[in-house]
Amino acid sequence: MGSGLKVFGIGVKEGGAQAEAWSGQHGLTYPVSADPEGEILRRLGAVAVPYHFVLDRDLRVVLSTGDFEKDSLIAAIEGALERGKENGL
Repeated sequence: MGSGLKVFGIGVKEGGAQAEAWSGQHGLTYPVSADPEGEILRRLGAVAVPYHFVLDRDLRVVLSTGDFEKDSLIAAIEGALERGKENGL
């Protein structure tokens, strides 16, 4: 698997064109996938948007929240990256 941080977004209940337009409007530099039926969010257990997930290298959810708390998000990302380094990934 690759190293470092990978970021992507999910355009919930949007088609590809809508997700792409929203990404461009907000200057996002990471990929945004369309989820027109909301299936991805349902599978991850989210009930509202926006919703934030941090997954580790093994695709385990290390943070799942509907609140945007910058410090919690940063801590979860840093923790996942550190565990990856400790495991030689």
